[in-house]
Amino acid sequence: MMTLNEIPCFLKPSVLALLLFVPLFVIAGDNESNPVINSNTILSSGELSSTYHRVNSIEFNNGLYQFQVESDIGELELKSLAVLKKRLNEINILSQAVEQFKNQNEEFSDELRSQLSLSGDSAVDFLTSPIKTATNLAGQLGNNLDATLEGEDPFVRDRLNRYSLREPNDPTVARHKRNAAFQLGLDMYSSNYKVQSFLNTVANARASGKVSAGVGLSSGFATAQKENEMDTKIRYVLKNKTLSELNEYNVDLLLKLGINKKLIKAFIEHMVLSPTNKTTITTYLSGLETVSRLDSYIEVVLSADDEVVALIFEQLSKMLFNYYRETEKFSAFYNFKGQAAVLTESRRIVFFEYADLLIWSEENEKKYTQAAKHAMTSGYKGWEVVSLGRLSSLAGQQMEALAFKHQADFLRSSSIR
Repeated sequence: MMTLNEIPCFLKPSVLALLLFVPLFVIAGDNESNPVINSNTILSSGELSSTYHRVNSIEFNNGLYQFQVESDIGELELKSLAVLKKRLNEINILSQAVEQFKNQNEEFSDELRSQLSLSGDSAVDFLTSPIKTATNLAGQLGNNLDATLEGEDPFVRDRLNRYSLREPNDPTVARHKRNAAFQLGLDMYSSNYKVQSFLNTVANARASGKVSAGVGLSSGFATAQKENEMDTKIRYVLKNKTLSELNEYNVDLLLKLGINKKLIKAFIEHMVLSPTNKTTITTYLSGLETVSRLDSYIEVVLSADDEVVALIFEQLSKMLFNYYRETEKFSAFYNFKGQAAVLTESRRIVFFEYADLLIWSEENEKKYTQAAKHAMTSGYKGWEVVSLGRLSSLAGQQMEALAFKHQADFLRSSSIR
């Protein structure tokens, strides 16, 4: 099949004009349905199973993989590769940390393990939809944790506000919780209630003198994870700042970028974006200080309606930063019908795709045919798709037929992960 890039220059104006009226002129073949899934091509052997977990099944729907996982801390139903990898990290860290505690204090290790072993269908639901099931689990969790926390668990108590009370009211306990999360490489504001139970228990025990502040935890958990300079900075910010100080930090960065104050307020108060999401997004955006129209990016981020999308926007911020630093500088952000795009200094337009796997569905055919048409009519010198995940073979062929350059698995192949 001849693509637009292979057409002689003197013929291109005529062909492009024809394409405006017949969008599928260079496109041949049927749309794709959901693909047959080969787990070995999606996950590494270590992600498929470990001492502490096993991925039992993988499905595909609307661009994202869905996983059934059996683990030491229960059964999980997870949507998207991003969420899976975060949960697998939590499973491995919690299980290993309990073993380390056992070498120092077997009674306390057993106490922690009993919390992580909380079973029941409600626990599965909570891991994937914490808001909807918090009320049902509150009594159960409260009973289990009263003895170990020597008081009411702030995470359980505050069932409606998702994040404010994940920071304990006692500043000493809060500091211990942040330090424990930092040492282990856990997210202080994770929606995984077992992470919250673990960190709250350790923090309260340390504050009461039950467990030495340094015993049982290995800094190797955090350092073993691949980190770049920006992620290291973010981890230290989350460790050293209270929630109110985090909000000030994020507001200051957004003000320096010239973001509208109403958008900043909506961003800080957003109930789906966690403090970790917000801090990651603003820190990476701070590296784009010369880029205009970043208000439009914040508007896109504010559309996050669940944890999956919030985590995707974290990764999108990394993609934008990495593309700017390592591929080509861009002068402006562009919100194209809800999809993130940038305008480069060489007069190209780059679209960012968030799917785990981009297949050539009817929806994606329409989406990218319109994007190509927009790029042509606007006079851009080229257009590109940069994807967080992979492209199917047919999707890659059809992108080329529309004259798109494309990069897949963008973060995996870059220095910013």
